[in-house]
Amino acid sequence: MKKLTLLSLSVVGATALLAIGLSSSSLANNQGFPLVDERQDQAEQQPARYFVKYHEGKESEVRALLRQHNIEVVDALVKQHVLIVVGEQAEVDKLADHDAVEYTEQEPTRKLLSNGNTLQ
Repeated sequence: MKKLTLLSLSVVGATALLAIGLSSSSLANNQGFPLVDERQDQAEQQPARYFVKYHEGKESEVRALLRQHNIEVVDALVKQHVLIVVGEQAEVDKLADHDAVEYTEQEPTRKLLSNGNTLQ
């Protein structure tokens, strides 16, 4: 009985290790996740995104204003009262003059530190 239990535990352990090994190797070569330097180039080719911070209760008014200016909403931070938009900078800048809009700003570009930029 003990030999059978040990044998079954060994088989289960070996199967688990094999499954982990196969899954990790497939994740390491996932074409859906390009190398870091390729993602940076792709990010620079994307249109600029902007944060549009609006006053509480004014989201529908600001969305209508964005449609008038042909500015596309790509994401929203509802709890923070922020819409993330893509459009021409001149059009986005015009939004700041509207009473429902608190401010607009370009989304900051975030970069990973490379080996040459590490702190010492």
